[in-house]
Amino acid sequence: MSRFIFYASILFGLVLFSNNSLANYNEALDSYNNKNWTKTLKTCESSLEDFRCLNLLGIIYLNGLSVDKDYKKAKQYFLDAKDLGSKSAEFNLGWIALKGLGEEINLDAASKYFNNYNNKKIAVKSSNNIDDASIDNLVKLKKNNLISKYGYFYTNYIKLESLVNSQQNIKNKIITNILPIKNKLKKFENILIENNNNIMSIKDSINKEQEIIIKLLLLDIDNNFEKFEETITQLYSVLQNFNIDNI
Repeated sequence: MSRFIFYASILFGLVLFSNNSLANYNEALDSYNNKNWTKTLKTCESSLEDFRCLNLLGIIYLNGLSVDKDYKKAKQYFLDAKDLGSKSAEFNLGWIALKGLGEEINLDAASKYFNNYNNKKIAVKSSNNIDDASIDNLVKLKKNNLISKYGYFYTNYIKLESLVNSQQNIKNKIITNILPIKNKLKKFENILIENNNNIMSIKDSINKEQEIIIKLLLLDIDNNFEKFEETITQLYSVLQNFNIDNI
């Protein structure tokens, strides 16, 4: 009987811990969505065992929300979240490697993180038969950095598309035609499809991750014409000069 009570108390403690962790994260997420990033920070710093809170902390430091930007600290939070099973953290680590945020650009690392993000369940199932080094090599051979390069192109494209459709651009007509960029995107996607990549899954993942970032970008430059013009022109130039034939 005493053994039953012992195990029951452990089970109750685990359930209580899980509920408290979920409650803390939900509170932090609500604060984040309401742009109360200071409260988000405080709430998540008390829940460092929750990978969702760790990932949220990484986003806060990555974007400098109520704190100074700290890419090193952001990356460590993402790494800790990844080790606890966060798929979103895998994507964010890929983004850091792809953009060279606080470090050198590393397309191999970006490719690894993006592929782990999209194929995490498969990798876990295969881990009993294939060691980590073999999985990494298979990823590199199969994908050949296509996903990381596409991630860079598509992320910039959806930012450009949002700016082109904004009232600021409609009024001032800075960029009026992005059809050449759309055609280039379609060509890039056909290349990925030919290499057996799930293009819809990749795009959905990027769209979800970039939704808040794009909203913040629009808010940041909406009332600053010079900054808006510089940003939209730079995005167009990057995509226009991106060489699809040499990837």
